[in-house]
Amino acid sequence: METILIIEDSKVMQARLEESLTGKYRLAFAEDGPPGIAAALAEPPDLILLDVYLPEMDGYEVCRTLKQDARTRAVPIIFLTSLESEQEKIRGFEAGADDYIVKPFYPGELLARIRLHLASRREKLMAVELEKLKLLQEMATAISHEFNNPLTTIFGHLHLAGRTLPETHPAGGHLVEIRRELERIRTIVDRLATASKVVKADYLMGEEMIDLNEI
Repeated sequence: METILIIEDSKVMQARLEESLTGKYRLAFAEDGPPGIAAALAEPPDLILLDVYLPEMDGYEVCRTLKQDARTRAVPIIFLTSLESEQEKIRGFEAGADDYIVKPFYPGELLARIRLHLASRREKLMAVELEKLKLLQEMATAISHEFNNPLTTIFGHLHLAGRTLPETHPAGGHLVEIRRELERIRTIVDRLATASKVVKADYLMGEEMIDLNEI
C-alpha cells in the first residue's frame, strides 16, 4: 500500500483527509513544516499533501526544501489551500509543487488527482529502472566480449600444450584443471550476458513490464 504524508495543522482537515483516504493509502501526519520535512526525509512517502499556511514554516518553504533534497525530489507534492488566486498558484508551482487543490475539496477530485500523480510517479520510476537495466545489458555484453576473446586464445594454447605433452607427463593433470576452471569462467560470462537481456511482457492497459522470471 502506498504512503501519503499529510502536512496539515488543522485537526478538522486532518480528520476529513483521513476519512477520504483511509483504507486506500497508508497515512502519516505532521502538523508543521519542520516535523513534516523530518518525516519525509526519514522515510520518503509516495506522495505529500501539503497545507500552504503552517504555524512555523509555510508550505512554500517546505516544498522548496523537499524538492532540493535528492531523497524527496521525485515525491509528488500537492498543495492544499483555501486561497484560489492565480498568484498563490504561481507561487506554489514556482516552489516545486506538482498540483494545487483548493479547500474545501471534493473527495472524488482529491482521489483522482492523487491516483494521477501516483501513476505518473510509478511510470517515472519504471523508466529509471529500465534505463538501469539497459545500461546493465550494454555493460554485460561488453564484458562478455572482452572476456571471450582472451578465453578463446587460452583454450587454443591449452589444446596445443596438451597435444605436445606425453600422456604420462605430470603437467597434463594441471592442464586439465586449468581447462575446468576456464570453463567455469566461460559459463559465468555466458550467464551474465543472458541475464542482461531485457525481457518485456504485456501487462495491464497496454503497459509493458519487465518479466523477471524470464531473466
